[in-house]
Parts: sequence; C-alpha cells; structure tokens
Amino acid sequence: MVVSILRPVLDETKRIIVIGDLNGNDEVFTRMLAKLRYTRNDILIILGNLVEQGPDSLRTLRHVMELSKVNPVYTLLGNRDIICKELIRNDRNEELLKYVLSKKSGLIWDMCKTSEITLRPDTNMFFVKQSLRVLYEREIAFVCAMPHILETERFVFAHAQILPGPLEEMKPVDVIKADAFLEKGFSFDKYVVVGHWPVTRYDLTKRDTNPIINRQRRIISMNGGISEQRDGQLNALVIPNSGADDFEIFREDSLPKGKILNSQMIGENAHTLTAPNNEVIPLRRTDDFVYCKQDKTDRNFWVPADFLHQKDGTWYSEDITDYQIPVTYGDIVSIVAKTSRGYYIKKDGITGWYYGMMESLSKETM
Repeated sequence: MVVSILRPVLDETKRIIVIGDLNGNDEVFTRMLAKLRYTRNDILIILGNLVEQGPDSLRTLRHVMELSKVNPVYTLLGNRDIICKELIRNDRNEELLKYVLSKKSGLIWDMCKTSEITLRPDTNMFFVKQSLRVLYEREIAFVCAMPHILETERFVFAHAQILPGPLEEMKPVDVIKADAFLEKGFSFDKYVVVGHWPVTRYDLTKRDTNPIINRQRRIISMNGGISEQRDGQLNALVIPNSGADDFEIFREDSLPKGKILNSQMIGENAHTLTAPNNEVIPLRRTDDFVYCKQDKTDRNFWVPADFLHQKDGTWYSEDITDYQIPVTYGDIVSIVAKTSRGYYIKKDGITGWYYGMMESLSKETM
C-alpha cells in the first residue's frame, strides 16, 4: 500500500483550525466547534481517529461528513479509522466479530445497532459485512478516501508521525501508528502536527492534557485523550494566517464542573503513573483507596480502587498522578473523580488532587 498525500493550496486569509483525535465523541466535538465559533469561512483539519473509543462513532463520522459537504474540511486517516476498511474485506470475519462483541461499541457496532442487526457469537459476519457495505456505502467511501498526510506550504499534518526524508517514501503504517513520536529526537523545517500518542504520557511529573508545542524542533502533539482517559479532553489549535507561530489553544471535555471554595498551594515531589509503565502491586486497601507499588520504579501510590483492573494475574492502574494542584477560590474546574480523600480535578488542562470543599455546578449555571 502506498502512502497517500494531499497537498492543497489553502486560502491564507482563512482561519485554520486543527483538532486532535475525536475518538467517537460527537458531543464534545460539537461543543468545541461552538466554542471556536466555527463557520464555513474556516479551514478545519482533523488529525484522524474519528471513531471507535467514544460513545458515538457513527454519529461523529456523519457529522464530519456533513461539514465537509459545504465547508473546507480535511480529515486524515488514523489507526482506529481503518476498522471501517474491514467491511470491504471478505476475510477475517471471525476476528472482526469477536472484536466488535468484546467492545459492544465503536463504528461497526453503531452501524449494526442503527440498522437493527443483532450480533451474537454465532453470527455470520460475512453476510453482515455484505449488508453494511450497501447500507453504509457513503460512510465507507468517505473513510477509504481519507489521506495519510496533508502537506501545506508551512505545515505537515499526520495522525501519528512523520519521518525525516521524502514523504512519499513513508509506509502508511508508520504514519498512522507510532508511539511516543516526540521522544524520537526528530526536527523539521516545517511544523509537523500529529495526534495519536496521548500528550499526558510525555510528562512523568504531572498530567498535562494540553497540546505540546515544541517550537525549536517544530513539532506539535495534539491528542488530549478524549474518550480514552478519565481526564481526557479534545484539543484544538488555531493557526494564525500571518505566518507567525503564536498559536491559540482551545480545550473541551465532558466532565462535570465545580467551583473551588478553598485555595490550595502546589504540592511537592509529584509523580505520574502512566501507561505503558502502569503495572502495580497492591499492598493494602483502606476505604476506597489501594496502596500500590509501581512495579517498574518501586514508587508507592495511593490509587482509587476503581482505577485498578486485573488482567492475566497482573494488576494495572489507569493513568494517575499524586500532584497537588494549586487552585484559588472561585476557580471553575473539571471534576474527574470524587473520593473519600478529596477531589481529583483538572484545571486548564492540568490534572491533580484538591483537598478542600467544592460547589458542584449544573450545566445551567455554567
């Protein structure tokens, strides 16, 4: 398979909006567009992974398709979007059925549910595919037509990474699936803008879900982990048409909001437990917390019990930090979790612990 590259000539008088992985979360995507005051005069670039992780994969895909009918919208292929291409294959039917039934969510699940097709372990997935190809011909064609790379005069956009050298020599799999792109040490003449790898995994001292902008190496990493992580958010980057790199950052999440009632100073010696180094050894439990040792660092953490899960005899924790976040009375924050020891919150894209009182806010009071 050859890498597909789109090189449009963009209207420099228009605002360029870049949005990270949507992950099937149409509600947050819609709110983000409203926050941006998005119009058909804007150029919208979406960095792939439109579907799979969140609650509304089919609705999200159709929303993007509707926007692209009348607006300048460019969507790039992500590693999760290729699930749609499984529908045009005649093989791997049993594997696909097991995958969809294990998730009971995602694009193909949504398609079947919308079409009143019931999936069971003994379902003949070959015949289901035949039906879905007809019912969702437009959706399948839209995904199959999405390019791997978008290159403009000043930027290169891709889902996961770009390697130095001619773009045409890259392999599609290297573009849409690559871990920890920022840690590979590459630098570029043009800004390279990617999603895929959650930005929270780059900082082991605190959880920062905001885009990472490395001006020296000209790399921007965008994936805020919406629908992937409890404190995930959808990130947007607005590129000025002046040629400068004073980018604007916007963020949106689906978490409940609260008002801080007690100021709190920053804590010391913060550390983050994050995948792939998230194996833990539970030591003891108290109320709704478990005292754990991080297997690879020997650092100990108090972890909320519902953040832990076991697989094949090994315990794992969801990404979490012990960072005590500084807040001031009146701050409006996102509430990630309420526990017996305090609130796990997010302020301006930074996640941490707050130990004071909180006033919960309804959507009507926001």
